[in-house]
Amino acid sequence: MAFKEHFKPFLSNLLEAIVNQAMEDGVITPEESLLLSQIEVDIRSFEKEVAKCIEEEGGIPEALGKASFKDRLIASVKQLALEDGVISKDEEAIIAKLEESFSK
Repeated sequence: MAFKEHFKPFLSNLLEAIVNQAMEDGVITPEESLLLSQIEVDIRSFEKEVAKCIEEEGGIPEALGKASFKDRLIASVKQLALEDGVISKDEEAIIAKLEESFSK
């Protein structure tokens, strides 16, 4: 199935890129850890949504074009990062890496 062959590696690579970004300075702060956990939960939800969309739409590009998950994911992560009133440089770097991963 195209989902397993193409999209699962995309999600795994996305998670790996974000964790690597968080580890860039050698420390994962509690705030970064919270963002990483939320991203993983949301991405797993995304996986199910896209799998259903692939079935209905007939392919990954069609599913990604229809699904608005990436916008919801990024908005959710930004909102979580802002809960303490400030988005730190580390949190901003994670958000930027997330946005970059979806634009490839």
